[in-house]
Amino acid sequence: MARKRKLNNPYDFAFGVMYNEYPKEFHEELNIPGIFKRKSNVKVRLKDGRRLEMDASYVVDPDLKVLFEPAVVDLEHQSTPVDMPKIKIIGDYNIQQIADERLPPLNVIASHLNEEKSIREFERTPTSTTKLMFLNLGRQDNKKRLNTVSNIIKNHEEHLTIGNALNLGIIVLFAPRDSACEITRQIVELYNKIKNKPKKLEYTLYSVICTMIDAYFDDDEEFKELIDMINNETGEDVVGRFETEIISQNKLIELGEKLDVMSAEKDAADAENVRLKAEKDALDNRITQLQDTIKELENQLRLK
Repeated sequence: MARKRKLNNPYDFAFGVMYNEYPKEFHEELNIPGIFKRKSNVKVRLKDGRRLEMDASYVVDPDLKVLFEPAVVDLEHQSTPVDMPKIKIIGDYNIQQIADERLPPLNVIASHLNEEKSIREFERTPTSTTKLMFLNLGRQDNKKRLNTVSNIIKNHEEHLTIGNALNLGIIVLFAPRDSACEITRQIVELYNKIKNKPKKLEYTLYSVICTMIDAYFDDDEEFKELIDMINNETGEDVVGRFETEIISQNKLIELGEKLDVMSAEKDAADAENVRLKAEKDALDNRITQLQDTIKELENQLRLK
């Protein structure tokens, strides 16, 4: 029997932790065009009434290398290929972003998968096309990042920057699935070698690594072994904050699901009200027609 996971969607959660805690550094380490300026609204109300959230939305200034004017980035994490429903939703996200920021959108997909497996553009109208930019985060990129940060931590830890350290989270999140467990073990060992971690960085890395341990390891003993290893080198306050965040996240998911059900029920009730009103209006019109006919017949009888 498989071990029960702590989170239903660990990949998006881990992605969100890195973006929320270090948005500028996360943007830079993923090598996304533009210069990070500020976060933007992520909440979207679709035309069918659904409420969704982008994984990350933020404004960038031009870097004058790839991007030559300000833009608003929709950064989406994908653990599965982009299909037609997803690219259509990204197009809807763009409509929200343009309304919020009055800037052109830049759609970026972060995934360990080959982009050839995904739909890369969708023609919404003859003059409007949703196009996606894919980051190269596959096996080769993952190995390069791992070698680089491993060398820094083992030989020159004093030169470790926030961006360098953030790569531990990027590596474990985008690890090739056939070697994810092995890579995760290496990341735990590297994390444990970092001394005097700032609390914010410690929380970020601990949260991402623990989340991916939860995602990748099915065996209870292996899971507990790694959690014990990382807990031994992490402050109790950070461990407690992470556990509280997991509980809150699960409650938010539960509440979101209930809200979706309530929203769907409201939409159904609204549709039924519209239908009943249309029937009532039709009946009122019919009654008016019948009343007019009766009056006409009464007038004809009086003339006789």
